[in-house]
Amino acid sequence: MNRLLLYITSLFLFVSCDDDIFIESAPRIVVEGWIDAGGFPVVIVTESVPISDHYTDIKDLDNHVIKWAKVTVSDGERECILTGKSNSSYFPPYIYTTSEMRGEVGKNYRLTVSYEDYYAEAETTIPHKVSVKEIIAENNANGYSLKARIEDNPDEKNFYKFFIRMIDREKMYLSSNMSVIDDKEFTFPLDVPLGLGKSIIHSKEEQEHILDGSERLLIKFAQIDSIAYNFWNEYKNYIELGQNSFFRYTNNVYSNVKGGLGYWFGYGATEYLCEPYKHDTPIVLD
Repeated sequence: MNRLLLYITSLFLFVSCDDDIFIESAPRIVVEGWIDAGGFPVVIVTESVPISDHYTDIKDLDNHVIKWAKVTVSDGERECILTGKSNSSYFPPYIYTTSEMRGEVGKNYRLTVSYEDYYAEAETTIPHKVSVKEIIAENNANGYSLKARIEDNPDEKNFYKFFIRMIDREKMYLSSNMSVIDDKEFTFPLDVPLGLGKSIIHSKEEQEHILDGSERLLIKFAQIDSIAYNFWNEYKNYIELGQNSFFRYTNNVYSNVKGGLGYWFGYGATEYLCEPYKHDTPIVLD
């Protein structure tokens, strides 16, 4: 999952400009949080960095990480206070979490975050878990490409999302390119390309890494609700269209956080380990 999203893109969301003169806006609290079915809640809390005519080095962004917030998650039966701690598997490397609560399918989870004058809250529900039918590796002139074959229940309204992580290069999941799916727009079974996500941690050359079939990959396939779909679909559009110098994509990324920016989502997620896959046959999944 792209932990960097609102920590970085908040630079673009709260800016007024006229004749190339930037007017700085007040900072806002940014919440990035999720809870997987069977997983512990994870929350990252930062402060938005409005764009201005002052240069901000990426190394200085650590000053905008909020490390002393009160973060709570309630499932309607009990409330847990999450503990803040350093964790190099994420960026920024500081999260709030707890081992006292695991996500359960169908339950509603309410998140609250308070820090000084900031107060934000959000709610989410975890959809039921879904499975990938198979993952297929294809050899082509530029190396290997992967695609996942998925089924869909025509009697249900469903939304899906893929995340991908290169185990030996990344410590966190990144959003797989072009992999947010509204089932009404496709015919199933559906083959979904699994593109590597973008990360500001790596250089452009590293981001353009070509799969050679020797990598160890973790793939996370999640059912999401319509709120999470709106968020990830806007993010996809931002990535795809925002890089076009002839087309300025100006839509704000969707947020379900009241009192701040960001997201708090439940994922009905299943994870798959893809070991070295130098072949052109389906990778059998248990």
